[in-house]
Amino acid sequence: MFGVGPEELMLVALLALLVLGPERLPKVMRDMGRLVGDLRRTSDELRDEFLNADKYLEVKTAAPSPTTEAAPATVESTPAAVPGESAFDREMREARARLRDT
Repeated sequence: MFGVGPEELMLVALLALLVLGPERLPKVMRDMGRLVGDLRRTSDELRDEFLNADKYLEVKTAAPSPTTEAAPATVESTPAAVPGESAFDREMREARARLRDT
């Protein structure tokens, strides 16, 4: 755990008790526990989104809908392709353009 042993943890706990006092220490520790739990959940969700993003792109590119092929051509405000741009970046750019147009 970051090279911190039990002796160092006890020293930090003792210093926290001296600085915060016995009245505020439980509330602060409870709030920190909630914060760490929220951060962990958020990072897990973000990691899952990044790991599964390619699956969503593969499904979308594998089966094009018939309405997109028959739709009339529209003038797009953003360029069709940017050199060196990944599929994810292109999707994000197009989504921003759609949000800006609405």
